[in-house]
Amino acid sequence: MIPSRRDLLKALAAGPLLFASQRPAAVTTVNGVVFGVETFSFHDLPPAGDPQLIPTIIKNLQALGIAECGIMSGHIEPFASVMTGWWVQSRRSPDFPRLREEARQWRLTVPMTYYRDIRRRFEDAGLRIYLYNVNFNETFTDAERDRTFEAARELGADGFSSSTVLSEARRLVPFVQKHKMFVAMHNHNNLVDPDQFATPASFESALAMSPLFHVTLDIGHFTAGNNDAVAFIRQHHGRIINIHVRDRKRNNGPNRPFGQGDTPIADVLRLIRDNRFSIRCYLEYEYGSFRPSLDEVRTCFDYCKRVLAS
Repeated sequence: MIPSRRDLLKALAAGPLLFASQRPAAVTTVNGVVFGVETFSFHDLPPAGDPQLIPTIIKNLQALGIAECGIMSGHIEPFASVMTGWWVQSRRSPDFPRLREEARQWRLTVPMTYYRDIRRRFEDAGLRIYLYNVNFNETFTDAERDRTFEAARELGADGFSSSTVLSEARRLVPFVQKHKMFVAMHNHNNLVDPDQFATPASFESALAMSPLFHVTLDIGHFTAGNNDAVAFIRQHHGRIINIHVRDRKRNNGPNRPFGQGDTPIADVLRLIRDNRFSIRCYLEYEYGSFRPSLDEVRTCFDYCKRVLAS
């Protein structure tokens, strides 16, 4: 039997604390459901390393009235995320080995005050970084993995959300155990590669590896892969940290505005509300439009509010 997050916290209540204890009290709820934003949703941010990037994210969260986020490593680190090896296309560049090594050396040598300063900016604004979104992969060295966990703690994150693969999850086991920090696996809808997180079975394989492995369930990708998000949440709610709320069509169909795809957004949100599941709901805007991304994220949030009002 796979232990739930609630069981794990009870068992360790008298021992060393799993997660950082000092947190801003602010939280955004709609009829008892906690909301956050995946910063990937802000498509028109300044580029990596721009001094206005973090202030823009903070202003966007404040404008939405949402107090927490999952922040992408590409919005924290001052270099393009393609330098970290997640996107296979980027590895085909003849310059990739040099760029990847530059990113690695930055991670291994940047002082921890860099991350603490970013955390302070969020907390001073009454906000929090709840998840650090790092796409761990086989190009990471163990020293790099270890340093990235230290960085997440300095950011004030409770843990990671990671678009990763099963083989990398096995390599992460000693690091979640050492740092007592969870990693929530994020799914896509690649049903061809058995190493990908795309099916209930792939998630269950990772959950069995460590009690500190959890799930970031992207209900849009899950639906595009013809899986049942409602059934999965009913079965595994104790191990789901958060969901990414987005709408997609089935059969690997496109992203759609909320309410126009096949993703059971309304059923999922009401399931979490009615059962008081401890699952955060993070908005993720990806369907594209000519409007500013802040306006589109607000539209997504308004849709969720209407759903939860009924």
